[in-house]
Amino acid sequence: MRKHVVISSLLAITLAACGSSSKSTISTEAESVKNASASTVVAPTGAVVNADGSVSIEVNVGVDDYDTLAGERVVKVALGSAVTITLTDTNQDQDYHLHIYDIGAEAKKGEPGVISLVVDQAGQFDVESHTTGKTLLVLVVG
Repeated sequence: MRKHVVISSLLAITLAACGSSSKSTISTEAESVKNASASTVVAPTGAVVNADGSVSIEVNVGVDDYDTLAGERVVKVALGSAVTITLTDTNQDQDYHLHIYDIGAEAKKGEPGVISLVVDQAGQFDVESHTTGKTLLVLVVG
């Protein structure tokens, strides 16, 4: 009975994958997982996974932030990850804020502001400058 359940489950997964419009993405991700060693950790886009499994994200305001890059600074992390976001503005003092989590950091011109947390809520969250009102990073947790 157990073999029948496993085979049925695999068949259902295979059929669902074949019916999906993202077939090539599924194949590519499956191949990446299959070819990766157990100790390999892949960094989320725009972030670094540290040796302890935590995620570090650095944002240089006015250089590689969300608004400057026309909405291209979106970082995806897994639910439950320990995340540290370091934001630096070389032009002015800043008051940074991560919405929904309601965590902030103030920083003097040229000095880093650091927001650290364990992401325990799934969704999309903006890191914003309360000084300029600009979105600096979009953090997607899921």
